[in-house]
Amino acid sequence: MKKLVLLSALAASTLMASGYKIPEQSLNSTALAGAYVSNANTADAAYFNPANMAFMSDKKHLELNAMYIHLNPTTFEGSVFGQEDHTAQSASEDFVIPQLYFVSAPFDEGKNVRVGISVNAPAGLSKRWPEGIESKLAEEFTLEVIEVNPTLSYRILDNLSVAGGVRFVHSTGVVKSTAGLDLEGSSWDLGYNLALAYKPFEMWGLAVTYRSKVDLTEEGGAKIVHPTYGPMSVPASVGVPLPATATIATDIDVTGSTNIEFVYERAFWSAYDELGIKMGGEYINSSGKPTPKNWKDSNTFRLGLTQGIGESVDVMVGLTYDESPVPDETLGFELPDSNALVGSLGARWMMSESFDIGAAVLYDKKSDRTVSAADNDNQIDGTFSKSSALMVSVGLGYRF
Repeated sequence: MKKLVLLSALAASTLMASGYKIPEQSLNSTALAGAYVSNANTADAAYFNPANMAFMSDKKHLELNAMYIHLNPTTFEGSVFGQEDHTAQSASEDFVIPQLYFVSAPFDEGKNVRVGISVNAPAGLSKRWPEGIESKLAEEFTLEVIEVNPTLSYRILDNLSVAGGVRFVHSTGVVKSTAGLDLEGSSWDLGYNLALAYKPFEMWGLAVTYRSKVDLTEEGGAKIVHPTYGPMSVPASVGVPLPATATIATDIDVTGSTNIEFVYERAFWSAYDELGIKMGGEYINSSGKPTPKNWKDSNTFRLGLTQGIGESVDVMVGLTYDESPVPDETLGFELPDSNALVGSLGARWMMSESFDIGAAVLYDKKSDRTVSAADNDNQIDGTFSKSSALMVSVGLGYRF
């Protein structure tokens, strides 16, 4: 029981961002439910498609955003470890996430080279089960992730551009369980990203982007209750991946004021085939080896519509279907993930040639998920339901 508690809680400390990753990282991306790659055309292109920086106006572009996230409680009905059926509910969660994006003016006489930078939180939320046996497995886990991503774009032709950048990712994890575990850890880790943008015609755009896997190497300390010596602190570490992701996107101007974009995204979660947790330099699993996780690669399909109204207002709507990477056998209370349907709406108002403001709202509804103890390593037999999230994003753009 204690081994299962430790494994579940430590997995939670670093993988809140898995099925709960946050791809919508700006006003436009929220308004379009993430269908914002090929047509990324404001300062946030520095993150979503830095190759598009080459096609922006010669001014400097700055964007500041703030996102509010509300996670509704998840309900579980069933049994755990063969105990009698019961009903449990996780706590609701609220967060505010700031974001910053900047694209420079061209650096060379040919206006082919530009740099950008993005600062955001692309992963990490929280899940808490305050009562019952669920609290022994995942009383609380929180993951805070900050990514700083400088990028460089180069325009090869008038309609073809490439870009690349370095991902500096800082993560901090906190885990608590009523079984006697209190863990904190943090790390700085590196990755990279690549992008290509091609516009065969003025009305049609194509884009391919790739964000590398980043291995989170959380290191810190764990406070545990030893059966003989009582409370004590020991060094602890865990290594897990944030997966590589690839997108293929296309957008088309149906009319001079109407744009439609489709995005296919592949998250390579099969890299998360095992969980290696060490305390005191040794794996805590009874086998002395990492614990199998066997996640699978997942697909996401995004569709967005941008409609101009007059010369100063853009209205945006989005729809997304997002697959969960978590198989039945390793589903747990720390991450009761399932497939999701996402809808969004937003608008941006051009106040002047230099300033614009906007707001967007997104609703993420996860499908109910039932697992059987015969198929689940955590001996969960029941149904998770009512999982959903609400996002509200506001942004300010400035060109100078």
